[in-house]
Amino acid sequence: MTRTIRTGSNIFQARLEFLVQERGVAQTARFYGRTPRTVRRWLGGENTPSQAIRESVRRRGLTAGAPQAQQIRVRGRFSQEGTIARGGSLNAVAAINRRMRRVRDAEIRAARRAGDARRMRVARTLPTRMTRDEATSLAIRRERLMSDDAGRIGPSGEIQIGDDIVGEPPAQEYEGEAPFDDYWDAYEWEMDSWALWREEFESRGGS
Repeated sequence: MTRTIRTGSNIFQARLEFLVQERGVAQTARFYGRTPRTVRRWLGGENTPSQAIRESVRRRGLTAGAPQAQQIRVRGRFSQEGTIARGGSLNAVAAINRRMRRVRDAEIRAARRAGDARRMRVARTLPTRMTRDEATSLAIRRERLMSDDAGRIGPSGEIQIGDDIVGEPPAQEYEGEAPFDDYWDAYEWEMDSWALWREEFESRGGS
């Protein structure tokens, strides 16, 4: 029995955005026998085409060069909630990681020039990339904002994904059984926004 592949709305939106950016609304509309207005409605989430079209958009987007989606497990399995599909979200994490590597390399060079053994030891301990949770939190926040589905964020940029709190510092790692209530009652939080996301991105060295 053949398993049917279902393309989720967030992956469809990400691939469609990529195709339109690369080939334009008019060409995308012609390929699918639709009007540019219909394609714009797809982009805006006003309506959704058939599963066959969504799967075609997913495949054509990948062929055209869209980044491969990344997924994290939510409640023990992969789901749309934990999907990072947009290139901008993946590129944001990559930009910060590049900056962190440059900072570490510069510190090592400076310590070597100064002949400072202690400074060299400190430089070598500098991280070269965000932790998995930090990267996931930043990327998922952007995915949600792109989909007009912003959620709560904590003082360190942590977010709720399924039954997990992702991105919190080790000192406040949540181990309770009711994260929706207990965690957010214990720490100050606010609704995410593009301004807050950009502030987090730039504070980590992104530009």
